[in-house]
Amino acid sequence: MYCKKCGEFLPEEAEYCPSCGTRTPRAQQTASAGRGRNSVIIAAIAAVAAVLAVCIICFTFFMKGQQQPEQTAAQLPQTAQTQDDAQAGASDSTPAAAQPEQQPPQQPETQPKEQDSTSTVTNNYYYYGSGAARDNDYYTRVQSSGYLWPTDSQYISTADLRGLSKDTVAAIRNEIYARHGYAFTTSRWQNYFAAKSWYYRDSTCTESTIRARLSSTERANLSTIVSYEESMGWR
Repeated sequence: MYCKKCGEFLPEEAEYCPSCGTRTPRAQQTASAGRGRNSVIIAAIAAVAAVLAVCIICFTFFMKGQQQPEQTAAQLPQTAQTQDDAQAGASDSTPAAAQPEQQPPQQPETQPKEQDSTSTVTNNYYYYGSGAARDNDYYTRVQSSGYLWPTDSQYISTADLRGLSKDTVAAIRNEIYARHGYAFTTSRWQNYFAAKSWYYRDSTCTESTIRARLSSTERANLSTIVSYEESMGWR
């Protein structure tokens, strides 16, 4: 093989003419082959990069879909815990044994007998004193101006509560709060004390403020009543 430019003899493996430096056909073929290989390599790299990008995008969407239910599930216990903490805070301000009745309305256990229209409330207290009405009577019979028991000035005993129904004992206990205008949250006690001429609802009197308004006599009576209710299995 000879150089096309200067006619110098070219070795078979030569890529450039040793005389004039002209590029031989072999060098051109080698360059073309090199460019072909480079194109293949670049195309392969681009294909791999595209596949990796698609995999990363799919993985990102998958992880977001997995994390969203977990975050929602994690928020539920936190909300429940927040509510429990708020209830616990309210309970701390008023001991459980002395909290107002918050249970749903209950019907009297036994249908009361007809009350004699001439009956009077002893000292304006229905269940207090030697002449107080007791047997087969219910707290619903108390006149609008009457009270159940002088729990603000007289101590109540377990013996005083014997023979009274569950609802009557609960009403005596809640009357202690009603004297101070406690803002009841259940319709049962809202309606009951709203019918009393002496009751005035104070919206500021709640579980967090009532304890500061109670006297030592009232606190002692609350403790006695709650203990009796627990012994009867009513709490």
